[in-house]
Amino acid sequence: MCGIVGILSKKGENVAPLIEKMLTCMKNRGPDGVGLATEDEIVYSKTFDKLFFAQANAYNVLGHSRLAIVGGSCGSQPFISCDNKLVLEHNGEIYNHRELRKSLEARHKFTTSTDSEVIIHLIEDHYEKTKGNLLEAVKRTVFQLDGIYVLAIREQSTGNIILVRDGIGVRQIYYGENDRFIAFGSEKKALWNIKMFNKIERLLPGYALTISRTGNEHAYNTTLYPITVNTSKSIRTKYPITYKDIDSALDAYNDALIQSVEKRVRDFSRIGIVFSGGIDSVIVAYLAKQMVPDVICYTSGIKDSNDITNSIEIAEKLDLHLEINQLSENEVEKMIPEIINVIEDDNMGQVEVAIPIYAAVKLAREQGIRVMLTGQGADEIFGGYSWYSKIVQKYGYDKILEYMIKDVKLLYKETLEREDKITMSQSVELREPFLDPHLIDTVLRIDPRLNIQNGGTDIYDNLGKRVHRRLAEKLGIPKEIAYRIKEAAQHGSGIHNLLDSLARKNGFSETSVKSSYLDKLGKRELMGSSQRYGHLFESEKIWNIEPHIQMYLEDIATNILPTITKQ
Repeated sequence: MCGIVGILSKKGENVAPLIEKMLTCMKNRGPDGVGLATEDEIVYSKTFDKLFFAQANAYNVLGHSRLAIVGGSCGSQPFISCDNKLVLEHNGEIYNHRELRKSLEARHKFTTSTDSEVIIHLIEDHYEKTKGNLLEAVKRTVFQLDGIYVLAIREQSTGNIILVRDGIGVRQIYYGENDRFIAFGSEKKALWNIKMFNKIERLLPGYALTISRTGNEHAYNTTLYPITVNTSKSIRTKYPITYKDIDSALDAYNDALIQSVEKRVRDFSRIGIVFSGGIDSVIVAYLAKQMVPDVICYTSGIKDSNDITNSIEIAEKLDLHLEINQLSENEVEKMIPEIINVIEDDNMGQVEVAIPIYAAVKLAREQGIRVMLTGQGADEIFGGYSWYSKIVQKYGYDKILEYMIKDVKLLYKETLEREDKITMSQSVELREPFLDPHLIDTVLRIDPRLNIQNGGTDIYDNLGKRVHRRLAEKLGIPKEIAYRIKEAAQHGSGIHNLLDSLARKNGFSETSVKSSYLDKLGKRELMGSSQRYGHLFESEKIWNIEPHIQMYLEDIATNILPTITKQ
């Protein structure tokens, strides 16, 4: 895990000092070292020393800060290929790096034991085979990678750069352009810090962005390309139903899930779990406990909230080590500005979910945890949301698969970017077992009738995520836990009601909301399936954005986020 930045001057000016501004505002993404790649050299430092950045002089610079997880202290980036033709930065994890390395060691000199170094040598091989076609080399490389990644690859002879993001979009990269330069970074604040506010875009999952010379020495052209990655089958529109009965579905899911968790906890003696007491985090913790000597679950919420109460009860029954960060009203109020800054958003749905996750991760970091697992993604692939059954009633099973796949495709901006920023703000790496490409491909081939049932005689089967819950039982998790109804994080933790109280305490209530604000609110992008369409199928109002709470958060955000982000 790390922070990636890059900047290319359009006027030939020295932009190396700007790299310091871009990296230092997200220092927690990579506290274990920093590296720069100019046109002429690659240099490394163990600390964020101003002198280190000031000594560089270049108009095309890549910068990298490293959180050392795989490979120990040796593994600083950027990497350069053996033939000195290509430079690489990588943010993410490659789970099959050992297997790939074995196939490369005879032809390439490895200087570290990191998962990232295999990528530069893979690209180098394909670059040679394609006679210098960098885009094609990158396409062939990512097809071989089992993992998550954002890559920045520079061709030394031309200065051309390719950015590429994995097909699920677990990690993110943003880019922008003005009259002086083109720049990119792992977080928006890296671009804000160099006064770049307009036209900031995220690289979409499964896409590559090429930044190439157009003839003039400092003139560039940017082009987006869809790129074939190992998750392409997992997000396509149509899925053949392979598993039509419960037994075959359970067998396939069991194998895929165990494989997914195993690859994410391999070589760790201690790992954390973002824990809410819901079946998704429970099953991850339960399996991890069988694979890792020391597994610690972390939950957060206000005193006596359902998430805390249920987590305590479940942890006792399953003999899980549980740590709790219990929040007071004052702590939450002080935390809100920090949360908005971290997630770079003031959307009510994003902020209220972020608070308990942030508090849990913060406690984990204080206790020395470096890697955590999460249950994110299970609701989307198993049809777990309550409104999914309403969609089936109205449109049938063929339609629900479209909704589920669309929700998986949108996880990158509705969940994953938020949670990457939260965990990395604490220098913690988050891993998502349910978003393993093979697991997604397996689960979405299960007949949706097995997961979403309506009108059956068994009340348990009508809860949704039937195959998911049945496997939990099969693994040894008690039925009352496997079939427990879980509230959404903002409600189970008590944060939503607390935000309502804080908004009112600070002068924001229903009477504060004017029609002009409602018009403005109606133009905001809705985030998460609950906001986007869930409320249309549910009679409960809990899924709607409450205008007075949103006004309160926007007021706080005024001095935190650039005004351009609210337009």
